[in-house]
Amino acid sequence: DEPAWRGQSSPAESAARLAFVHAPLSYFALDKLASKGTRRAGGSLVDVGEPEDWSRPIAKDAWSGARAGSWACSEGGWDSPKLRPTTETFLVLEGWGCVTDVDGTQHSFGPNDVVVLPRHWSGRWDVARFLHKVWVVHDHPDVPAGADGVVRAVVAPAWPHFGAPLHEGTIYDGGHTRVGVAPLAPGSVAVSAAEAGFWSSATAKFLWILDGVLFLTNADGSSRRCVAGDTAVLPAGWTGLVDTVQPARVVWVDVD
Repeated sequence: DEPAWRGQSSPAESAARLAFVHAPLSYFALDKLASKGTRRAGGSLVDVGEPEDWSRPIAKDAWSGARAGSWACSEGGWDSPKLRPTTETFLVLEGWGCVTDVDGTQHSFGPNDVVVLPRHWSGRWDVARFLHKVWVVHDHPDVPAGADGVVRAVVAPAWPHFGAPLHEGTIYDGGHTRVGVAPLAPGSVAVSAAEAGFWSSATAKFLWILDGVLFLTNADGSSRRCVAGDTAVLPAGWTGLVDTVQPARVVWVDVD
């Protein structure tokens, strides 16, 4: 159930040698997340309930300024007036909630929704039903706000539910952070330093597997089977093989 550093002795060595990192969904099981206590005790401006949260990173390392992990939170609500110093992207595994922009615009989300909170977002969090998510947080230079000066959250369904359309393509492009949902057809792609397009090795790529089966193989021949619920990280400069053996769908986050 531990992340696979693919033959390396530590996450740092794995990143240094440009091996992918893989963690099964079981690595982020609720009983493996560490309690952070109540949000009120942590300084949050809680005004609904007494929410408590838990978390677990996939590693202490960062890839191109980004880290990944999982977070869970019980029901409650709090204001979040401080401007975010990073861009967070998360995929909801279970639960329901809402983030509200500083101008009052609400963005509700539930299972299989992708949510992006851009750098300098502020507003409000409400967790209506126990929430469990996997996340990528990217520290990067500033990006412009919208035409009205408001930094808005983005919510898009990665899987159809309650009549919501199936989303494919780019969900968010903030310059340094890009997020989307992509179908992967059966076949093999050899990723080289010159590779362009979706599998470009110029940026670090984070993947959440929604369905299907694919294999990732490093340049040294070490490989890993990836299935629904898994998280994979391809560091910038990674080379190897991507073999999709069953039609797959992935949420991707590219960072530079």
